[in-house]
Amino acid sequence: MDDRFLAEQSAKGNKNAFRLLILRYQRMVFSFLGKFLFQAQVVEDLAQETFLKAYKNIVDFNAEKGASFSTWLVTIARNLAINEKAKKKRRREYPASLMDRNQGFNEENPQIILEKHSLNFRVQNAINRLPEKFHTAVVLSYFDELSLEEIAQIEECPVGTVKSRVFRGKQILRQILEKENVL
Repeated sequence: MDDRFLAEQSAKGNKNAFRLLILRYQRMVFSFLGKFLFQAQVVEDLAQETFLKAYKNIVDFNAEKGASFSTWLVTIARNLAINEKAKKKRRREYPASLMDRNQGFNEENPQIILEKHSLNFRVQNAINRLPEKFHTAVVLSYFDELSLEEIAQIEECPVGTVKSRVFRGKQILRQILEKENVL
């Protein structure tokens, strides 16, 4: 069953159709929200809120306009993440350490593991400090591997603007990492 059919059925009140959409896209939504360096509980809350908003507004999804369901869903998640970042900035919270995340068992030397976590944290922290329009473009392009066209739909801007944002975001990221002696 394709997304359009499931969305139409969901709009008609078929909860099982929406459950299938959740199962299909929950990993993508969690992955996307995780790139914002929120604590695990915040990511879970935002993912749940994303699907709740999608369910409440499923009648607004219009595949005829050219947007895929996944693009529509990521747009909802993006808006919620931006709002949460703004709240977080006002509260002056700092991102949770990547060491708090469940990384699983690894037989590597503890020093190597610590260095990898430190480097990973520093890079993700640098990405998180990018200005919002560049941050979203870089995350969607490199981590979520969306096409420029899909990103343009999410960002509601021309493809050329997305290209520019990805390019400029990489430049700014390089400057941040060089300044911090990561590169």
